[in-house]
Amino acid sequence: MALKKFPGFIDVHVHLREPGATQKEDFTTGTRAAIAGGFTFIIDMPNNPSPTFSLEALEEKIKLADKKAVCDVGFHFGTNGKNLNAFKSAFLHPRVFGLKVYCNHTTGDFLIDDPKVLEQIFAAWESPKPIMVHAEGEKVEECINLSKKYGRRLHICHISQKEEVEMVRKAKKAKLKVTAGATPHHLFLAASGIKTLGNFALVKPPLYPKRNQDALWKGLIDGTIDLVESDHAPHTKQEKLAEKPAFGLPNLETTLGLLFKAMHEKKITEKDVIRLLYDNPKRIFNIPEQKDTYIELDPAKPYRVGENGYQTKCGWSPFDKWQLYGKVENVILHGKRVMNRGEIA
Repeated sequence: MALKKFPGFIDVHVHLREPGATQKEDFTTGTRAAIAGGFTFIIDMPNNPSPTFSLEALEEKIKLADKKAVCDVGFHFGTNGKNLNAFKSAFLHPRVFGLKVYCNHTTGDFLIDDPKVLEQIFAAWESPKPIMVHAEGEKVEECINLSKKYGRRLHICHISQKEEVEMVRKAKKAKLKVTAGATPHHLFLAASGIKTLGNFALVKPPLYPKRNQDALWKGLIDGTIDLVESDHAPHTKQEKLAEKPAFGLPNLETTLGLLFKAMHEKKITEKDVIRLLYDNPKRIFNIPEQKDTYIELDPAKPYRVGENGYQTKCGWSPFDKWQLYGKVENVILHGKRVMNRGEIA
């Protein structure tokens, strides 16, 4: 089959690690991984060692990204509940696409577990830009209730359990401003994967038994889950094998190939791939038009993950040696060829 043209895809949830943890990833290597994976617009998360809680930290990140990135990069603002006075400047900033709130433990010390503080955050974010939450179990319901109370747009990141899918389905039936994303690892790796991958399958939220995975696929197909977000979270091999291993998996280079694998297996259609990686992310996060931007690939062509190494600095994947489909061949970004026949310019 000849190469087929697709829009430059959008990943609304990545951790590029710069500044402060560039041994794992930086704006150059992370955006090269994005281009290799067919993503021309990605949004960086705020949980760096020096978190994006102030306009100064945001501007520092933007300066670094604009100097080094090879694709377009947006940013999510962060909060520890003590920077509410910075919210207005943040949500008016054209490079900010949402507010990230951590309601459960994850990488970094950003936990908001006081219900009063969480409510103050929802009350203070007076913006149509979404509040994105790392919320698990009953925390999902708590955030949905606050979204309803304050009329805020809520995006629930990386939902992973059957019960959470049902909560989102119920919220959508009630016409609330709630959207949800699922990750490749929760869609393609069940808890049984931990036996073979060991620490390289450790992630938050964790991998759950297959009944949860089945619920995610059902939600993905019926529209309960709006998009696929990589939650690209690179760590070095040493960090994954440490006595206290790091949580998180690199995904930018494999997300698209995994969805084309699902298409090859007749789980989803090509239209679904575009809906999950372009149409819905663009609409929900109000991503600006990328003029003269597209990618080319053969969605039926198989390839092996890692056969030519990795662009991500961490240099590994939980999907290593998996057969996926649709390796990206060419990427045109704003009229400029940034990948030619699989090689990044």
